[in-house]
Amino acid sequence: MLGYEQISLEENEFTTQWKAIAAEEERNSFIAEHTSVVTDGGTLNISGQPYSVEAMGETLYNVYTDVLYVFPDKICEELLPVIRNRYITTTKNISYENARELERLFAAEYPEQAESGALYSVRFSTLQTNSTIANNFILQTGMIYGAIVLMVICLTVLSLQQLLDAGQYKYRFSVLRKLGVDEQHINKLILKQLRIWFGLPIIVAIMVAAVVIGYFIQTISAEVSAYIGFTTLMLQIGVTVGILAILLLCYFISTWVIFRCSVNS
Repeated sequence: MLGYEQISLEENEFTTQWKAIAAEEERNSFIAEHTSVVTDGGTLNISGQPYSVEAMGETLYNVYTDVLYVFPDKICEELLPVIRNRYITTTKNISYENARELERLFAAEYPEQAESGALYSVRFSTLQTNSTIANNFILQTGMIYGAIVLMVICLTVLSLQQLLDAGQYKYRFSVLRKLGVDEQHINKLILKQLRIWFGLPIIVAIMVAAVVIGYFIQTISAEVSAYIGFTTLMLQIGVTVGILAILLLCYFISTWVIFRCSVNS
């Protein structure tokens, strides 16, 4: 149904299906320790193709494991069923409104807790996709907004600190003028001073952020690779850094212009 190649097993063989975030070391260790399985239908040995890692959704797995056994149909018929998953692919895409209506009808016909004791649940790709996109948008927007607010606070403090000190530097630069220093050189000194006072905190912040982000990405690299993709993540980080860089440039230019006017007045 997902377009993957059909799994073919010989008699008395089994294979495994792994979640996308499972580490390769964990997978190899598990397969090496579980080369055979004893079932009600007999003993099964690991197949020549011992594992598969195609993405099939998170609901396929239990919360405490990243692997599933895949048995031949003949063996499964002799086992006691506990959970059954049924998958349906429609010939046409289902709209969001129709998916919500189908979900309501299914819940009315098959309640989550039936009188027989059976548990039912239904998931629609349309609803899951829309929910994921909405949650990601809210999360990204909130994080970018928070970063901008913090950046504005920090840059405002840096800018005000320089502008409040402009009165003290006004006398110093007037002395330099009386000593014969030209305006072009004085403007260079002003620019150099602002670069130092703006640059040092920004460089320290960039170094700390690089270490924290690098460690964070390394810690959840499997989840990023499976659910987001490093290209998409780097693009999102690049957009955020670009917005903050534009904000920094605007604050720096405005502070430089006001500081120079205050000193030269």
